[in-house]
Amino acid sequence: MEKQITLSVLFTVLFSMGCTKVIAHDIEVVNEDGVIIYYNYANNGTELAVTYRGSSYSEYNEYSGNVVIPDEVTYMNKTRKVTSIESEAFMSCYALSSVSISNNVTSIGSNAFTGCQRLTSMTIPNSVKSIEKNAFQTCTGLTSVTIGKSVTSIGSNAFIYCNGLMKVIVKDIAAWCKISFGSNDANPLYCAKHLYGDENTEITDLVIPNSVTSISNYAFWNCSDLTSITIPNSVTTIGNYAFYGCSGLTSISIPNSVTIIGDGAFYGCNSLQKVIVKDIAAWCKISFGSSDANPLYCAKHLYSDENTEITDLVIPNSVTSIGGSTFRDCSGLTSITIPNSVTSIGNYSFKGCSGLTSVSIPNSVTNIGGSAFRDCNGLTSVTIGNSVASIGDFAFDGADILTVISLIENPFSISGKTSDYYRTFSKNTYNNATLYVPVGSITKYKSTVGWRDFVFIEEGIPSDISSLQKEKINESKRYTLDGKPLAQPQNGLNIIKMTDGTTKKIVVK
Repeated sequence: MEKQITLSVLFTVLFSMGCTKVIAHDIEVVNEDGVIIYYNYANNGTELAVTYRGSSYSEYNEYSGNVVIPDEVTYMNKTRKVTSIESEAFMSCYALSSVSISNNVTSIGSNAFTGCQRLTSMTIPNSVKSIEKNAFQTCTGLTSVTIGKSVTSIGSNAFIYCNGLMKVIVKDIAAWCKISFGSNDANPLYCAKHLYGDENTEITDLVIPNSVTSISNYAFWNCSDLTSITIPNSVTTIGNYAFYGCSGLTSISIPNSVTIIGDGAFYGCNSLQKVIVKDIAAWCKISFGSSDANPLYCAKHLYSDENTEITDLVIPNSVTSIGGSTFRDCSGLTSITIPNSVTSIGNYSFKGCSGLTSVSIPNSVTNIGGSAFRDCNGLTSVTIGNSVASIGDFAFDGADILTVISLIENPFSISGKTSDYYRTFSKNTYNNATLYVPVGSITKYKSTVGWRDFVFIEEGIPSDISSLQKEKINESKRYTLDGKPLAQPQNGLNIIKMTDGTTKKIVVK
């Protein structure tokens, strides 16, 4: 049984207004090992909270060596559970080497262990639900930390400057995925970089359990030794920066259940080579929190399974809208087929797809988002369907296109070449490309903002392209401009190999 010290130490602080306030720890009790621990009453006096001695943590810097926080304390014949560690309770206790936290403790206050530089390891028991901000700040001697499955939140900067951390031990991945981190450096992985299932087993092949529906913000931030991640079909949301800086990751498979990928979720995953997507229609519906939330931003290559890269992308007929950043920086794509079901192409949808040589926007599309095809620097021709009513800034900037075919009868304003900002096409495209427009509309184009910046504008289709004839064409095969076989005509340019061996180019409207 703990020895009792019945005399509480009281401190009087004089305020400038002339009033006084009595500040003190409520009681102090000696453990069986001879260590004095200071407590305040909590929860209307029914429980105890570990605190520092006196009026300020800096007055005595009392705790040192090994400290055991008991499950309960008996004082004046009353037994109370120890349920919390107050803010600053062990702050700047430079001689503190270890702390054993009882299973009755449910919360650890802000700055509770800040500056405990000789503290080498810490086990957070399953009873603890809230670890507040700055709790372990500057614990430079801390080499490992074990996080219990009951922890639901860790406050901002909780483990900042814990530069000696090498291990974060997590026995329940499902519980870990649900923790609310107040900031990136609230997560001990920010410093440790290595995730363990127990004291001796590092997790490199991470399997998210089927019970997980959402992976929280910052959940695996900077976990650089992860080489693979299995995300089950139960997951619908991948939080902001969830896998930021996982530089050892080489491939990632995104299930069709995922609808949201947060800002920067895969940013800094510089070893990524494959993004595996088995359901393109589901992929097109994902909401990306930012243009670099998409793992393709790092990987560049899209796969349908572990071994099959998608180079000729066919958007399924069930897709009505291609979301923002959906295929951003997918430089492995050489062709895309957009069906007539699609009415909108979002911002950055195909930005940086440098392998594309031609793009044909079907007549069903009414909106082309900003930067949709920006930096697709392999583009030589673009065909714009007749229903397009808006084209965002930078939509085709960053590519020097030779041929632009617009099927729009009544042109609307676009951003021209006079500014380095917001132009729809590159300056070289405006200055050197030939813009082909519907017969009878050239005057409209020459008087419309943006379109009038094209130096070369011609009515009709290019001279080497024939119009579709009403009579049956004796064709043997049909291709897109970049050589992809077509089973049937598609809007835009079609290459037809005739039965007599000749080749024709036609525009389908």
